[in-house]
Amino acid sequence: MRVRRGRHEDLLAIGRLAEAGFWDGYTGLLRPETIGRMLSAAYSPTAVSRRLLRGGVVVAEGDAGLAGFIDAISVDHGMDVSVIAIDPGFRRRGIGRALVEEATEPRQTAPLCADVLLGNLEAESFFERLGFVPGEVVPGAWFDEEVVERRWWLEARRIGHSGM
Repeated sequence: MRVRRGRHEDLLAIGRLAEAGFWDGYTGLLRPETIGRMLSAAYSPTAVSRRLLRGGVVVAEGDAGLAGFIDAISVDHGMDVSVIAIDPGFRRRGIGRALVEEATEPRQTAPLCADVLLGNLEAESFFERLGFVPGEVVPGAWFDEEVVERRWWLEARRIGHSGM
């Protein structure tokens, strides 16, 4: 598995990974219409192209194509993982950890955070395994559906850079 910065030619594969990951992770937690609207808004080719141009997208690539991606952006409080998606068939193989490590700067001194929909036990468990700690509860809305997320925090110095 090779971890690298996302490129324009990854655009469609990123959209497919997001679709598989969102339906797998949010079914039963969100209305199907909300999942569909999220995917249309955030993972259309135009939206993915914008993400790629911003420079925070990192992908994990295997022999059969992309197995996962992360989009982590710099914000006032440090870095924010806006999304991480791993092909459901490739989970629990260290891909998510490698993506988080590659997406963060080697000498970053600011914390990293990720907002996780309450009830998304697989995502909560993933961030906990990486050393993130649960923080504040953040109510909000995704389109017209009210949601509650938990913000997970990781101090920058706890992120290892093992490389892949």
